[in-house]
Formats: sequence, C-alpha cells, structure tokens
Amino acid sequence: MSQPNMTAPGLPPRRPLPPDVRERMRRRVLSGGAVRSPLAAAAAVAVLAAGGAIIAQSTGGDMTAVSPPSTTSPATGSHLPDTPVTSVSPGATTTDAARCGLGDADVRFTLGLAGRRILVTRDDRFCELTHTTISNNNPEVGPVPFAGGVAAVLWRSGSGVLIGRAPAGTSGVRLESGDPTGTGPMPVSLVDELFVTPYTTAGMSADFTTPSGPVTAGIDLVALPRAQVWAAAREELPPGDPDVARCLDRALLDSARWVGDPLKWRPGATSGQAPHTRLVIHDQAGKIAYCEFLQDRPFLVAEESGPPQRGESFEVRYVTSNATGPGAGDGYVLLAGTVDAARVGGMEITTPQGRTVAATLRDGTFLAQVDQQDLSARDALLDGFRVRVLDHGNQPVETVTLD
Repeated sequence: MSQPNMTAPGLPPRRPLPPDVRERMRRRVLSGGAVRSPLAAAAAVAVLAAGGAIIAQSTGGDMTAVSPPSTTSPATGSHLPDTPVTSVSPGATTTDAARCGLGDADVRFTLGLAGRRILVTRDDRFCELTHTTISNNNPEVGPVPFAGGVAAVLWRSGSGVLIGRAPAGTSGVRLESGDPTGTGPMPVSLVDELFVTPYTTAGMSADFTTPSGPVTAGIDLVALPRAQVWAAAREELPPGDPDVARCLDRALLDSARWVGDPLKWRPGATSGQAPHTRLVIHDQAGKIAYCEFLQDRPFLVAEESGPPQRGESFEVRYVTSNATGPGAGDGYVLLAGTVDAARVGGMEITTPQGRTVAATLRDGTFLAQVDQQDLSARDALLDGFRVRVLDHGNQPVETVTLD
C-alpha cells in the first residue's frame, strides 16, 4: 500500500525506511507502554497448557494450532513470528528471583517476551525484568474483574505487558482491537489460566473459548490503575554508559535481533541538545546503530541501513530524513557511520546547494545533521551531497560526492 507524501516544503523527499525498521516501529507504536498511547496490532497468538507441561500454540483468528516451541527456551524459526510469549520456564533463576525480591520456591514459572522476563508466583505476584528496569506488582492493588467477574486483569507491567486471568477452562483467547481503523486481532498468549499481551488499545475486547461456550467482554483500560500505582518501574542499570543501556533496552523491547551482547556496546558521536538528542552507538566489532531521544528517553533505535557509501577513510552506514521535529522548522537529514579514527580528525558535509555542516566525531563514529534551513526542495536524499574529510592537522584527506 502506498504511503502519503509526508515531505514538507524545504526538505528532500523522505527516504523509505527498511522493512525491518518499519516493523520495529510498528511494534513499538502498537505496544501498550505505561506512558505511550496504545494502538492496535495485527495477529492473534495463544499459548496453552496441556497435561502437566506448558506448551505453546499459535492462533490466527481461527484458533488452529501449529507446532509449539520449546517450553524452556525461546522459540526459533519463523512459524510463530508474532507470539508475545516466546518461552515458558518452570521456576526462575536464583539471580532473577533475588533481583525481584522473591524466593526461588515462590515462582511458578518465568515468561520470556521480547526484551523482558516476567516471573509469576504461586500467589499471583509478578515481577518484570528488562535490560535496565525492574517492576513488581503492588500487592495493595487487586485484580480488576471483567466479563461479569469470570475474568480479571491482574497486572500491567512497567513496560506495558498486560496479564489477566481467563475464565475457568479457557482453551483459546482472541483479543480484538478497538481501533477504528480495523487492524484486526492483536497478539496474545495463554499460559495456563493467564492471558498475556504487550499490545493494548482503547476499546479492546477479549473472546475466550470455554467449555460452556464463548465468553466475550470489553477491557476498559481507563479503569485500570495507573502505571505509577500498579507497577512503577525502577532503573537498575547494567555496567557501562547509561544512555547506551537505555537505547539497547528500547531495541530489545522492540524485538531487535542485531543487539547481541548488550554489554559490548559503547557510545559514539552525538548531535542535538536535550531533550531531543541523537546518538550513534557501536559494538567495538564494526557494527553501529542509531538512537534518538525525545524528552530524554529513547524514542527510536535503528540498526545501520543498507549497503554503505564509502570513501577510503569513512563509511556512511545510516541515513534518514524527517520532515518534522519537536519544533517548527526542525526537519532534517541525518547521516551516521564510521571513520578511520587514526586518520580522520574532522568531517564536513556539503549539500548540493553549497551549505556545509560539520559532523561530530567520537571513537571511530560520526554523526551529521543537515537541518531544514540548509536544504532546498530540489535536494534528493544524499544525491550530490559532498563529504570532505580532514586529518588531525585539519588538512584534507579526501573529498567524496555521494549518490
């Protein structure tokens, strides 16, 4: 489906995002975070309990099961791409239980979701662990019943995961979006008697398959306790740079597969000023990613895009354009990449109109932002942009025209 033209006057045409970046942004927008307006997602998935073992089944609206993933390790392959719960493990590790303030024997099982683990106790206590946060349910806040009292919402985690109790004997669940755009069913998992989803939207409803017939009811998100009351998340930062950790936490919650070991990433070049800043991060093995902050929190994290454009001393590895920003006239084109730190002491980007901006350099990475006032409507993205590289004595190394 074609997208509307979002290019404002004075900016080059917007460059389409790569499919994987669009998918991460879709998941991010559709997820029901504690401080984000939830929208809708586009599939339905269920995890069922059979016999004494917890297994997973996928349902795409018709509740037809497919091959289950392992019960103790994350699902692999592509047959369950939208399953919110990717693993279910009995109990919890001693470390996870201790971080949550729980005893090993208290935990029934641990749910694995994108970028987080949720510990479920035998008495309906919950704890969520992400790369940078921990959130526990408030024992003074009880369940919120719905469907005439046969079902209840038990908790909404710090990252926005909704956990509820399904009616007795439920064998399948489907969440319908209340989004007027009609995006269809939303991903949901069923583990024993619990339904779990990181996706929520105003006006959503749940359809349960029970022994006595279907049970359908709306879930009033407005009536749920506020995040600060139910599950205020607290930061527990890992070693290393805190902004890098927060960026990778956002990426992991958005199902990014490129992160690898998050402790290997380091901060690189930056641009902008708080509360809207941009940061290049790198993993010391040549891989980079781009992180954008809004109100001092990571808003967008994207891996390097497409084949790089390069010179002898640099590589442009991430390019994006945005017709809007936090204020009037804040549109921009942004270039990020790597440089030969031993040779490069400076870098200048010149537009086809002859306007020049200096890139910021740090630890073998660069970041350059060409603002709206430095562009014209005739400037295509990168086409004709010129990169001038200087050495540490401010002498020219090379000049390359991009295409």
